[in-house]
This record gives sequence, structure tokens and C-alpha cells, in this order.
Amino acid sequence: MVKFNDVTLPTVGSVNIRTTRLYVEKPIPGRSFAHREDVGATGDVISVTGEILGNLVSTRGTIKALAGTKGELDLEDGSDPLYVLALDPNFALPDTLNHVSYEIRFAELSLLEKASLSDTVIISEVLSGALGALRSLSDDVVISELLKSYKRGPNFGFSTVGSQSYPTLEEGQTSYTGTTPMDAETINTWCTKITVAAPCTVKQIHIYLGTVVGNKRVAIYDNSSPANKLGQSATFAGTLNAWNAIDLTSPAHLPSADTYWLVVTEISGNGETYGYTTGVSGDGKYSASSYVSDPGFPSTLDIAGMTSATSKLALHTYAVKIKGYIKATKFTLSEQVTVDKIRLDSHVAAGNVRVAIYDNASPKVLMVESGSIAVAVGWNEIDVSDTALAAGTYWLVWQYDDVSDAPSYTAGSSGDGFYKAQAYGAFPATISGETSSAEKWTEDGTQAWTEIT
Repeated sequence: MVKFNDVTLPTVGSVNIRTTRLYVEKPIPGRSFAHREDVGATGDVISVTGEILGNLVSTRGTIKALAGTKGELDLEDGSDPLYVLALDPNFALPDTLNHVSYEIRFAELSLLEKASLSDTVIISEVLSGALGALRSLSDDVVISELLKSYKRGPNFGFSTVGSQSYPTLEEGQTSYTGTTPMDAETINTWCTKITVAAPCTVKQIHIYLGTVVGNKRVAIYDNSSPANKLGQSATFAGTLNAWNAIDLTSPAHLPSADTYWLVVTEISGNGETYGYTTGVSGDGKYSASSYVSDPGFPSTLDIAGMTSATSKLALHTYAVKIKGYIKATKFTLSEQVTVDKIRLDSHVAAGNVRVAIYDNASPKVLMVESGSIAVAVGWNEIDVSDTALAAGTYWLVWQYDDVSDAPSYTAGSSGDGFYKAQAYGAFPATISGETSSAEKWTEDGTQAWTEIT
């Protein structure tokens, strides 16, 4: 067992001890590299990894609460306890057995405190790399005096934590001219063709019901032959003479602008009435099959082989534009900074994210980007290469590869943001043809340690 103060860390798998060293760099005018001096070792950083097997929420909260606290770390290997500072832990997503892997690091404090290290120093950032001037801490210099020669400026960007109330869009039949029944036993499933203008994630299907008799389901399919099911609802009865907002059992991602099919099925012989509009032959398709009973709609459906009709039932999507997009928030710098991390706030722990910064040129030029990281709840701090940004206007940018409501959103003013459709992956070198928006996303940047001049 491994114990920190009175907390026994769960199911420890490994303990790694690493000694860090301090390097001080000073620029050399006219040269592309700096003078670098090794000024000593700092003490140990102990990394403990393990697995949470039960009580995931409670145990994860207990481990997270250790961050920033000082105390004794007992490795229970016969050695004396170490006096350490607990740093921020990392957690993986639950596996198929609902187990969660974790890692927590501890910085040895005996040498640091002998050097009168100020409690205001963010130790975890120093130990993980205070890039540009200070690389780690030393046991043979007066640390507090050394740190007085360096600073970190304030974060830049948009740091206000927002909500999951994203802008939405509706595509399909958003109005109707009358109501019509499905003919008893000859029509029990009706498909309505819609056109989607851009990638989106459908969360609900809205349907207008004239009369209500029994249970129904709705679904969305692509336009393949046979068509592939992208999502469906549970059974519902609905409300008569009203638009009904029906949740899909899980959001359905539509990866591109294309033709799709919204489908409703009822129990044979119900004869309910639905809002409809008259189109052209092929806008509607119907069959006598019913898919109300579990498991509901099949994974593929031969919509092309169904009987064609002109009636389009009053069905439309209720969707958001998150997955499949680059999203950006504008910020302005009043002076030059050197960025070394970008932070993004998330409401859930699901999926992966990439972040970047672009300038405000035309086209916009990529300044720095991250790789892909797994998303955790709260602030996700993501390392990027040290990059100098002159005073001016820039854009903090992100991509997300999941359909969960993760990024943190605030409604802004026209021109505060932009978006552009792109499959998840490396950021393009330049961006043009983007759509301006009033979206503001909770994302900011942190400055590297710099020498005070």
C-alpha cells in the first residue's frame, strides 16, 4: 500500500521516482540558441499509478482533493516517509469493467522549503517545465531569490465558465399544410426526405401529431441503399395537435451536407394523423412494416425499395454544430506574450480535443497547435510549443470528436467567434471561408515563465 497522510491510495500498480534538475537559460544576441546552465538537482518527483475498482465518483473526488496539499508520503517499503506536495492527478476513462486508471504525482518538499520557496509559486507548473527561462528547481541556490527574476503573466482569452445551451438548428419540414392519417395496415412506416446543409449532431426529432392513438418511434437514416440507421427514439405516445420534441436514445452525428431520411413508425392499424406537406414523387416513402416493438428500427432499411409518395410528413431535426467543426473565440493582446499552454473547459469527461491559436490575417494563419488529448471534466490544460505572440488580435480555436455536450459555451456578440466544418484531425495551416458567429467558448492561454527585464 501507498499512503499520503491518512489517505490510502487505491490498488497501486507502480511507483516511479524521478530526480529533476534546474537549468537557467539566457538569450545570446544574434544566435538561435541560448546559453544553458545546469545549476543542480531539485529533489524527487514521485509518480504513483493505480486503478479505482469501485465507488468511482467518491474515490476520484478523494484523490482530486489531495492536489495542492502537503504531507507525508509513505511508500511502505521500509524507507522513511517523504515530505511532499501533491500535484494534480490524471484519470483515464472507465474501461468495460467500470474501472478507472489514475496517476498522481508528488513533489518532494524538504529541499524546496529549505530554499525558502514561496507558497505562491505554482509548483506543478515548475516541475512539469517552466518553459523559456526556468526548467526546474535547485537545491543549491536560493530558490525564492531566483524566482524573483521571473514571472508568469495573466491568462489571456475567455475564462468565464459557460453552459451546455448551444445554438441549435432545425432542418426538414418545419411547417405543415394539413393533417393526414397513415392508412390502416397498408402504411405503418413513413419516411420523409430532408436535406442537411452542413455537418451537425441531431439530438431530437420534432414531429407534428394531429391525433394520438398509441405508441410510435422516430428514427433518422442516411441515403445509402440500403439506408443505415444513425439514431432512433424510444417509444412514445405524444401530444395531439402539437409539435412533439422526441429525444433520440443517443445523439446522431451527420458527417456531411447530404440527403437523409426522417422516419416514423406506428402500430399496425392505429391510423393516427400527422402534419404533412405535398411535395413531389419520391419525397415520401412508405411500407406496411411496423418497428414499434423492441428493438425498434433495423440497422439498415431498404427505403429505396419502398413505395414512393408525394406527401412529406411534418418531421424535422433539432441539432447542434459541435462535432465536425473548428470553433474559435477572438481575443486581443496588448503586449507580446509567449504562450506555452492552452486551456479548455469541459462539462463532461468524454471524447478528445485539439486546440490551437490563429492570427487575424486573411487567410488566418496557424500560430501553434496541440495534439489530441482525452477530455476531463473542468479545465483541460494542454501543452503547446513555446510560441511568441506580438500584440494584436488572435483566435483561440478547438475541435472535439464526440457527440457529448462537453465544451463550455456563452452567447456573445456578432463577430466574437467563427466556425468552419472540418473532420477531426490536425489543424490546417491557414483558414479561410469561415462563418462568423456570436459564439464564445471557454478557452484561454497561459504564458511561459519569462525573465523580468
